[in-house]
Amino acid sequence: MNRYIALAALLTACSQLASQIFMPVLPDIADSLALSAGASQAIIISFFLSLGSAQLLVGPLCDKNGERPIFVAGQIILIVGTLVCAFANDASSFMVGRVLQGAGCAAPILVSRAVLYSCFQGAKLNSAMGSLAISASLVALITPLIAGTLAAQFSWQGMSLVLICFYICIFLFGLATFPKSKKRVISLKPNALVEQYKKIATSPAFIPVASLKWAPTFLYLTLQLYLPFFLRNEFAFSTEQIGQAMMIAMSGLLVGSTLAKFMQKRTHHLKIAMYLWPALPISALTFLFFSEHVHAVIFAHCAIMFIFGSYFPSYMYYVGHFYKSRSSTANALVGATELLLFSSIAWLANQYIITGPSSIALLTAGCAMLVLICLKALKKQSNEKISQKGVKLCNSKLQG
Repeated sequence: MNRYIALAALLTACSQLASQIFMPVLPDIADSLALSAGASQAIIISFFLSLGSAQLLVGPLCDKNGERPIFVAGQIILIVGTLVCAFANDASSFMVGRVLQGAGCAAPILVSRAVLYSCFQGAKLNSAMGSLAISASLVALITPLIAGTLAAQFSWQGMSLVLICFYICIFLFGLATFPKSKKRVISLKPNALVEQYKKIATSPAFIPVASLKWAPTFLYLTLQLYLPFFLRNEFAFSTEQIGQAMMIAMSGLLVGSTLAKFMQKRTHHLKIAMYLWPALPISALTFLFFSEHVHAVIFAHCAIMFIFGSYFPSYMYYVGHFYKSRSSTANALVGATELLLFSSIAWLANQYIITGPSSIALLTAGCAMLVLICLKALKKQSNEKISQKGVKLCNSKLQG
């Protein structure tokens, strides 16, 4: 594997582990810190709120200063935050650790993608994005099992110490691997940042492109908060069994990302998204009619993760396609919106809307319809951009 692809994969793993590894042990954290289910979920959501806020600043910083200095600062913050979590003995200190982790994770998320945009183009970039999606799927697949196993052996605090060792190794590898940063002339004044984000957010392609990431992420966050308690309460699952169930569901990510990379060689990203879209309504119907069977619940979750994995390369392609010179800023806006807005909605939905699997089914069906509408809009925007490129090419030839 190319060293830059390996670096991007390891950086993505840093953020994935920080965000996902505590999910299967939520009930244990609640017992240890004497928290209600809602309070422990709120602490987890604090990570996503911090991550979303940090991305709004880290994205433009990465576009301006390059990847290396942003990586160094982010990794240090991530290590410190994980250390605070490891020695937390109450809700407040654990909350502080999660907030620091969220702020630190903004760097590896955005830098991992920026490295690929900088080092690859065309078909090689598509292949690199596909490889990144597959590696991210593998990490997501094994994280619940790792969490359940480590928590059973060392407690969730000891699990945090293992994470720190991993982050330090990635920090050293990154220092040895990162290409030299090239500074760009980009203003970081508040007014200029607001204007940059406004320009991206109001562009016709933004919502259709972002929906490829937003819809699966919202459903993922909702299920990650709901399923551990549902599996424990309805099926008497232990912490280790919850980890195993979540790992099986996460296999959808690997299947989806692998299938998407295979299909990229034969068809376009938009067609891939359309062909695989039926997995969402299938998931909704499974939650609605077969929720009394644990295997059906896991399958329905797996179908959503399948969409998550298969749509990620398409999302990354279209970000580079429409926002090439501002890819980190565009990624930051998408990430910040999904985390600041949709993580809050996911938590509120768990508190006030979701009463059982039928509620999950309705949310999934609604997201499926929104994605279908956005895919049709994305097709229109792609055709318009191709037409504009054709006109510019003709004009340049005439002028020549």
